[in-house]
Amino acid sequence: MKNCFLLFLFGIVFSLSSWAQQTIVKGSVLDGTTGEPIPDVTVTIEETGQSTKTNASGTFRFIENLPLGEQVLKVEKVGYVSKRYPIVINEGQTVDISGMTLDFDSSDKKDLFIISISDDNLNSEDDGLTDNISGLLQASRDVFLNAAAFDFSATFFRPRGLDNANGKVLINGIEMNKQFNGRPQWGNWGGLNDVQRNQVFSMGVSANDYTFGDLAGTNNIIMRASKYRRGGRVSYASANRSYQGRVMASYSSGLLEGGWSYSVLGSRRYGENGYIDGTLYDANSFFVAVEKQLNDKHSLNFTGIYAKNRRGRSTAITEEVYNLKGRQYNPFWGMLNGEQRNSRMREINEPILMLNHFWDVSTKVKLNTNVAYQFGKIGNTRIDNGGTRLVNFNGEQTYIGGARNTD
Repeated sequence: MKNCFLLFLFGIVFSLSSWAQQTIVKGSVLDGTTGEPIPDVTVTIEETGQSTKTNASGTFRFIENLPLGEQVLKVEKVGYVSKRYPIVINEGQTVDISGMTLDFDSSDKKDLFIISISDDNLNSEDDGLTDNISGLLQASRDVFLNAAAFDFSATFFRPRGLDNANGKVLINGIEMNKQFNGRPQWGNWGGLNDVQRNQVFSMGVSANDYTFGDLAGTNNIIMRASKYRRGGRVSYASANRSYQGRVMASYSSGLLEGGWSYSVLGSRRYGENGYIDGTLYDANSFFVAVEKQLNDKHSLNFTGIYAKNRRGRSTAITEEVYNLKGRQYNPFWGMLNGEQRNSRMREINEPILMLNHFWDVSTKVKLNTNVAYQFGKIGNTRIDNGGTRLVNFNGEQTYIGGARNTD
C-alpha cells in the first residue's frame, strides 16, 4: 500500500514538473491607430513556418513543437503593414509579447478589392445575357484581369469568351447568382462600396474555401460586422456618366465589450439625366450587420441589405443615327402628355437577409452555416413605340414615325 502511494505521489510530481516546463509563445496584436485588438492576424514563426491566427480578442498562442533560440515572428494581415518581431525561446519558459501593433497600409488603399457596378451591369436589357463580367474581374489584382475590367469593359470584352454566368459571386459564403439564369444581379448590392472592400478572389476552378470554383473565377465578399475597422466615413461624389451625385455615410464599431460588433451604411445616388439623354437615376442603398462573438470558436452574424434602384435605360445606336444626332442620343426617351418620359425604365427592389454561424472547429477545420432569404421584384417598363402616324396602303394599315425615327 505504501509503495502504491509513493508511486502515485511520484506521478503527480512528474506531471506538475512536465507542465511547469512547457514552452509557450503567446501575445496579442493591436491596431496602431485605435489601440483596438485585430482579429484574424496571421502570426508565423519564420524558421519552421508554424502559423496561427489571432482570435476576436486579438490574442494568439503557440504551444507545440516550438524551435528554441533566437526566432523571428512575422505578423501580417491584408490592409496592414507587415512586421517582424525578434524573440528568444527558451525551453520550459513562456514568451509573452502582448501589445504588438500593426499600422494601416495607406499605400495599399488603391488596391483594395472594390466591386463597381457598371452601367452595363445595371442597364442590361436581359439581366446580363450580353453584358461583360467587369464587376467580377475588378475583384482580382491580376494584371490581365484588371485591364479587362477597366480598360476594355466598355467594348464588351470577354476574357476567354466567358460572361458573368461562368463566375460565382458570394456574400459571407452564400452564392448570389440567380437560380433562373445563373448570373449575379449586381444591382442587389449597388452603392455599398465602403463595406465591400474585404473580398477573396479565386482564379478559375482553383481551390476556394466556400464553394467549387468556376471557369471565370469565384469572388467571396466578406460582410461580417467584426471584420470592419472601427471608424466612420462620409463622402460625396459627382459624375456625369450615370448619376449626377452620390452621398454615402458609414460607421463600424469594431469589437466591443461582450463580443458585440456592428456596422451600418446608407447611400443615395441620383441624377435627372446622365451622359446619355433621358437616363434618370434614382437609387437608395442601406446596409446593417450585427455580430456576436459567443466564444473563441463560435460567432453569429446577421446581415441585411436593401438596395433599391430605378433608372432609365439606353441602347446601342447605328452609325447613321450617331452622325445625325450625336453620341448622346437615346431613342428610348421623349415627351408624353407634356412630360419627359423614358419608355424603358428598370426598377430593382430585392432586399437580402442572412444569418451566418461561424465555427472554428480546429486550426485546420472551419464550419460555416448560413441561412438567407431574398424577396422583392425586378421590373421593366415598355411604351409601344411602333409608330405615331397611321398609313393606309392597299387595304393595310401601318404605323410609321416611331420613337427610333430621328427626324
